Amino acid sequence: MKRFILFFGLMFIGSHLVSQNVSRIFDEGKALFDDQQYALAQSKLAPITSLTEKSDKVRWASFYYAVSAFYTDDIKNSKNMFLQILNRYPDWEERNEVYFWIAYIDGQNNDIQGVFDNLARIDSPILEEDIENLKADICLKTDDLVLLKELLNEYPEEDLIASRMADLILAMSSEKRDMALLRSLEEQYNLTLSTSLGEVIVSPKKSVYNVGLFLPFYFRTDSASLVRITRSWTTDMYNGAQLAVEKLKTEGIEVNLVTYDTRGKTSLPELIRSGELDGLDLMVGPVTQKSLKQLSDFSKEKKITMVNPLSGNNEIIKENPYALLYFPSNESIARRAANYAKKHFNKNKTAAIFYSGIADKDRADLYKELIEQDSFEVVLFEGVRPDQSALIRQTLLAEEEVDKELDVIDRMKSKMDSLRRAGVRNWDIYDERDFVEDVLVIAPDSIGHIFLASDYSSLVTSALSGLDARPDTIQFMSTSRFLAAEQSISYAQLDRLDAVLLGSNHIDFTAPEVAEFRDRYVDKFLAVPTKTDRFGDAYLSYDLLVNYGRLLNKYGQYFQIGLKSQSDIKGELIKAFNYRFSQDNNFIPYLKVRGTKVEVRE
Repeated sequence: MKRFILFFGLMFIGSHLVSQNVSRIFDEGKALFDDQQYALAQSKLAPITSLTEKSDKVRWASFYYAVSAFYTDDIKNSKNMFLQILNRYPDWEERNEVYFWIAYIDGQNNDIQGVFDNLARIDSPILEEDIENLKADICLKTDDLVLLKELLNEYPEEDLIASRMADLILAMSSEKRDMALLRSLEEQYNLTLSTSLGEVIVSPKKSVYNVGLFLPFYFRTDSASLVRITRSWTTDMYNGAQLAVEKLKTEGIEVNLVTYDTRGKTSLPELIRSGELDGLDLMVGPVTQKSLKQLSDFSKEKKITMVNPLSGNNEIIKENPYALLYFPSNESIARRAANYAKKHFNKNKTAAIFYSGIADKDRADLYKELIEQDSFEVVLFEGVRPDQSALIRQTLLAEEEVDKELDVIDRMKSKMDSLRRAGVRNWDIYDERDFVEDVLVIAPDSIGHIFLASDYSSLVTSALSGLDARPDTIQFMSTSRFLAAEQSISYAQLDRLDAVLLGSNHIDFTAPEVAEFRDRYVDKFLAVPTKTDRFGDAYLSYDLLVNYGRLLNKYGQYFQIGLKSQSDIKGELIKAFNYRFSQDNNFIPYLKVRGTKVEVRE
């Protein structure tokens, strides 16, 4: 009975529409639509949308109904009607307009996947401008980098997605930026990325640049102090800086070098208040935590560039756009190392990580986090102080006493039983030690690789020594900062163990520029310069000042603006440096020792 009533009702609606003239109802609904009386138009057109006949009146009534529903905020009903149109009339000549409306509704719902999927179905050049505007709008509204990355894989030709991804990466703090992805986007999509420096957009050039060198010289007048000073790493840095100034002068670059003792009689806050530092164009240092905070605040306030010559601590550059690191940051090294591990250490995804202390723990923590995301298992995570570096070797070679296999013990006992039954007086031929054996605590092949998240050569030496004495093969990775002309670590050992080194401002000591520097240093100071792994030295200050002096000359006071438009730039002593998207040196090649040479590897 109910089915009959329903059928009769549908027949009545259909006959009622026929009797009232579909065209007249459509025209009335369309007039309401044109007057933007969308609620009334939706109500008027609704009966026509239920008809099954495939006429233009029914198709257009459905279309105007869907648009009216959208403008009355009945978004769900609007989209359902557009989908119904596509289902009923898949070959309708207005289907491109329908796809666009569905994409537009998806955009209102922040469904970027739906937007691109529906726009991809449109084949009308007339809608091209509207399509690009809709894509740009939804990309700007999307902050999910993972979603954008997946979408770009699906639509690799969409440079709007790539551009939005680059903007999101650049907006991150430097320690969170995926630099490899950013460079890939720039290269593949030929992106023009921001080159501004905070509020600064112009970089004035000068005839002479004032450079302040802030180090803990601790000047005193007593003779004992003078002896200490002449043997100090700070003096080596000053000597290297002097040679750099002379080198720059031969190239027509004038640098006025001014030294400031951060432990001297005049405190750094007093110097800042006096206004004496306001005329500086570049500040190198300081290296102590307290002085660093004071000078960084001053740098940010006065918009004076400062570069830390020793640290890899990302906190130094985090809140100050005018601060730079000469070396790669801990975060940059961790990310670069993790990329290598994921690509090359897949056979055994068990790892051990050693670090030297608080200064390196950020590097170790981030590396651990990144490789664990790729299903690596970190079974050993230990901090080892440089003065206790032997602990790494001891850990790698530590042994424990365990019982021998049961079948071996049974054979030994059986042999003694046979001797005893045979009446042999000295049948007790084994003592307690014969039933046990010493085995490595870290079992052979139980660890795939070791990452040494530190630059101390003593820790590297200890780790390599331990690995060399083990019966298995464990991959080793650290930075190259410990490599020096005077180093005690054997190149043959690095070659034999196939060690991977992250090029942290690596110097090729066979390069002619290095030979020139050494000759000039010996001539001027009657001493041979030495390279250190953690403290400053003449190599470092010379290279830093020559490189930054050339940048000042080429790009002006705010040379970072120029750096943002460059990729790898050749260094004086170091091979290259790269500050394209960062405030630390992101030129970090993978190095391996082969014979007596250090080679770049991928």
